[in-house]
Amino acid sequence: MTGRTVNFRRLCLITAACLALSVTFFAPRLWLMRHYVKGSFQWDRAHTFLLQCEEPLRRDIEPAMQWRLLPPVVCHALHLPGNVPLALPWLGIIAVTGYVAVLLRRRLDDWQFVAGGSLLFATTSAVLVPVGWLGMNDAWVWLGLLVVAFGQARWALPLACLLCPWIDERFLIGFPLAWLVARHDRGIGWSWPATREALWLLPYAGLRLWLGRHDAVASEATQHYLTDRIQQTILLVPLAPLGWWMGLRAAWATVAYASWTTPSGQRLLGAATLLATLAASLALASDLSRSVAIITPVVLLGCFRFARQFPAAAPRVLLVLGLANLLIPAAHMTYVHIDPINPLPIELFRWLRPA
Repeated sequence: MTGRTVNFRRLCLITAACLALSVTFFAPRLWLMRHYVKGSFQWDRAHTFLLQCEEPLRRDIEPAMQWRLLPPVVCHALHLPGNVPLALPWLGIIAVTGYVAVLLRRRLDDWQFVAGGSLLFATTSAVLVPVGWLGMNDAWVWLGLLVVAFGQARWALPLACLLCPWIDERFLIGFPLAWLVARHDRGIGWSWPATREALWLLPYAGLRLWLGRHDAVASEATQHYLTDRIQQTILLVPLAPLGWWMGLRAAWATVAYASWTTPSGQRLLGAATLLATLAASLALASDLSRSVAIITPVVLLGCFRFARQFPAAAPRVLLVLGLANLLIPAAHMTYVHIDPINPLPIELFRWLRPA
């Protein structure tokens, strides 16, 4: 083993270091984590999540959370007390970042390549949102989409399809793009027979429809939610580019490279699927910087293609991109609000100063 290769211990150190750097440069609002602060996006979803952990099937909660049942069911089954369930999203962050590091090492066993790609991922909204917003189980969904795109085990895709929709419906929105990324990554063209893999989503769809017909409260709340979304989407369209930039920043370079290097015969379908995924996310959610993380599989596809075509330069280039994303300012964008993310020293000062 050379000094540049990555064994298991080094893989763990890279994952831990990338997450530590991400939290240092883009820290959560520590002073808001002391206790529940009503009306703050750092706590509102967490409050609902904790209520669900006490009673997973309750319906007096916000419509967006009524069918995201798997995390609260797990926490309820484990009898996790108090605010302990809020650790579940952070476990998801560790799991997905570690998986990204594993995927990178499979493509190029070089510590700079693995570290640069992991840091690039860890400084996108895929990590920044669940770190800063309590109770957000996004990381588990992004893990599922990466499994669809790059998983090797035969059981991986079925398991992701059976479980992840019950964490967040965004998995359904991101599935077509992740599936198409898998085809592009393996050099396999699109074909109708191959779409049978999507049949693993039918159990969720069937059960969800059946439960919806027997749950009038949830169905009515969902209808009102979708009606309100139409009006809000019109207002958000002009802000979408800025929100999407804040979510990925330097990682857009790998998205552009993946799109540019897609074979001409597949480029139109790939671009249409990418744009449709972004449009659907915009129509169904107002957290612009958060929602763009749904295209994370394309970010890694760009990294892998660059490594395949330029294996000598890829480690340095990816490390530069990772460091650049660490230094480029980031912000959360929700509705028409922009909330800059501060480095850890500032948040520590705000946390320690007298009230």
